[in-house]
Amino acid sequence: MYEIIFFLLIPFIAMLYEGLHRKINARLQNRIGPPIIQPFYDIKKLFQKKKLKSQNDPFFKYSPIFYFISNYSLFLFIPFSLIAFNFDFVVLAYITILSSSFYVLAGLSSDNPFGIVGSMREMILMVAYEIAFVIVVFNFMMRAGVLSLGNFNSTFLLLSTPISSATLAAILVVELHITPLDTSEAAAEIMSGSGTEYSGKGLAFFELATYLKRLFFVFLMPMLLFGRDIIMILPLSLLFLSIYSFTQATTPRYRVDQAFKVCFLIMILALIDFIIIMRGII
Repeated sequence: MYEIIFFLLIPFIAMLYEGLHRKINARLQNRIGPPIIQPFYDIKKLFQKKKLKSQNDPFFKYSPIFYFISNYSLFLFIPFSLIAFNFDFVVLAYITILSSSFYVLAGLSSDNPFGIVGSMREMILMVAYEIAFVIVVFNFMMRAGVLSLGNFNSTFLLLSTPISSATLAAILVVELHITPLDTSEAAAEIMSGSGTEYSGKGLAFFELATYLKRLFFVFLMPMLLFGRDIIMILPLSLLFLSIYSFTQATTPRYRVDQAFKVCFLIMILALIDFIIIMRGII
């Protein structure tokens, strides 16, 4: 029962984590920053606003909603398994790819040059980092010796899979659009990338989906590395959130070609660890 309650509260928890992320970023830059509950005010205000642009394109209209739904559905698997079956981690990986696809589609359908450039940058990086993410999740499941996330009880896989652990940490930087790999949302170059043209409810769903994605990955990281104990996941998720906030506040942005090279290297490392694990199993 508490798993369902937790699932229903996920959007509110995601907004709270977003507020913490902003606060940590501000303190690292010697600013006071907004209150922790600022994302709640932002989302409430956006839902009350009217759209600034009339757009009949259904892809533009519904992409933020599906982007939100796909990110929300990730929590059916993490941190509790509300849905569990053999090879459910494959479905989880496909949903993350689907989420990125809706992000790309939102920008491409906006007819905004900044949105299109942001989406094209995301597509370039997706070629490498999404493949790497699938391989890394598969590596952890093989090392744990289970076929379902519902049976994932292994602890401290960080020690037995150091390459995949480091690779996963790097993938999260790309997935969450954190510097130095936030080239698809480079505010100084292309405003806010795929979400530039959105306003009102569309932007609210877009922002909420982004908060959910950040929360999912800061939950996924401690679960795969240290085990599925919620008592450990919550404080460790705050630790990883602080680490990524520090990274965002202190690193410069890579160019698109540099970011792709990093993503390609991440994919190669994930593949190398996959081969090592497979040889150990066989």
